[in-house]
Amino acid sequence: MIDPFTAFALAQGAVKGVKAAIALGKDVQSCSTDILKFFDAKDAVVKASNNPKQAGKSDTSKAMELVMQAHALREAEKDLHQFLIYSGHAQLWDQMLLERNRITSERKSEELRAKKIAEKKSREIKQALEVAFYCVMVITVCGAVATGTMTYVEAQGG
Repeated sequence: MIDPFTAFALAQGAVKGVKAAIALGKDVQSCSTDILKFFDAKDAVVKASNNPKQAGKSDTSKAMELVMQAHALREAEKDLHQFLIYSGHAQLWDQMLLERNRITSERKSEELRAKKIAEKKSREIKQALEVAFYCVMVITVCGAVATGTMTYVEAQGG
């Protein structure tokens, strides 16, 4: 996984690339690579921010850093949105949002399904171990009873 600082720098670089392309009068298609890089880097920053392993930083420092990065990324996303609107491609933004929501929904459904399967397997394994434990206990008790019975019979002279 990419660290949040690198991802944030990549996101900022992608936005600068889009802004430079706009200044040169280029169209949306020529900026698409930078736009994709921005969203990939933004997602990486969000994922990294959910990972609390940032040694040596206070909670306040981590919180401030996350808030500042989130703010900067929101502003950059607004700039990209405005670029698409002003370049006559507002429908691309709307389509992207619809597709992103669909993809996110499918991913979450798949994650939930995988989690349920894992929980079911875990329960099945636990039940199998319990059955095995009780079988061993029954065999042990039966063996002890059989040994005790044989010892009793031998003690009775039989």
